[in-house]
Amino acid sequence: MIYALAAYIIGSIMTFVQHNLQFVNPAYKDKQIMLIVVLSYPIAFAYYYAWTYFVTHSGGSAWSARFIFFGLSYLVYPILTWLCLNETPFTFKTLLCTFLSIIILLIQFKL
Repeated sequence: MIYALAAYIIGSIMTFVQHNLQFVNPAYKDKQIMLIVVLSYPIAFAYYYAWTYFVTHSGGSAWSARFIFFGLSYLVYPILTWLCLNETPFTFKTLLCTFLSIIILLIQFKL
């Protein structure tokens, strides 16, 4: 499970970079094709590996894997947005969504 979590987190970080590097560093504003070409395959492999492992180890349930992906996204994205874009994750809405994501993850892993 650790490898699947690592693959998902790495894929999420690369996806964040692919979408937001233009806002972090203006030098990449006109380099969207390069970012797409360079990062798409590693992102696809990371997500494919994580998805396969989550589905296999949740009894073959694609729904469980989907909820795990959703829950983890609300843990990775706010941290990256805070660190890279200086947008605070400490708003009521974001904290509530993060809390609900943790509940979703607990349901998927514990029930």
